[in-house]
Amino acid sequence: ADVMGWAEWFGKGPGYPADPTVLKGKKLLVTWGHGALARSWCSVQEALLIGSRFGMDVTLAHPEGYDLDPQVIQWTRQNCAANGRTFTETTDVRAGYEGAHVVYSRHWMSPQAYRDGQFHKQEEIDKALKYPQWICDAEKMALTDNAIFTHPMPVDRGHEVTDEVASGPRSCIYDVAENRLHVQKAIMALTMAGV
Repeated sequence: ADVMGWAEWFGKGPGYPADPTVLKGKKLLVTWGHGALARSWCSVQEALLIGSRFGMDVTLAHPEGYDLDPQVIQWTRQNCAANGRTFTETTDVRAGYEGAHVVYSRHWMSPQAYRDGQFHKQEEIDKALKYPQWICDAEKMALTDNAIFTHPMPVDRGHEVTDEVASGPRSCIYDVAENRLHVQKAIMALTMAGV
């Protein structure tokens, strides 16, 4: 659904077949956003893997201590290398925005969220709220190459992203959400057909 939405934006637009080859060479920024929700790594890691598989240059930006699964990072590096693209990781809140075409802002938990068989939710939330500068806003989006904003939703407005960006003219969050339904129906049809 993500790739379909992004390809629509960089192709002929919604209503036309999405051609994912238009993503090759585009820069994807996956950036951590501070938040009041303790979110998993799933959608963030999926974005890294899918962007790198479709030939995008990928930048991962997050504060110290919010590293993702090392195996996923390794696969992302391998995918980028196989496509002649780059993978960059930074702890600079602004650096990744420079020249980006797609900005994917999402809060995720630190690797220390689960310890001793316990999920330390409130500790994670308290820690994340110490980084208010890690919000996707118009000032940072101005550093991009007229990037689109994407997010798997629900959006933690005012934390991960400002309303101005999430509801702005370069936001594709609702296009991606709509595509998710079509992709899920296609997967279900293929599964029922035994493919």
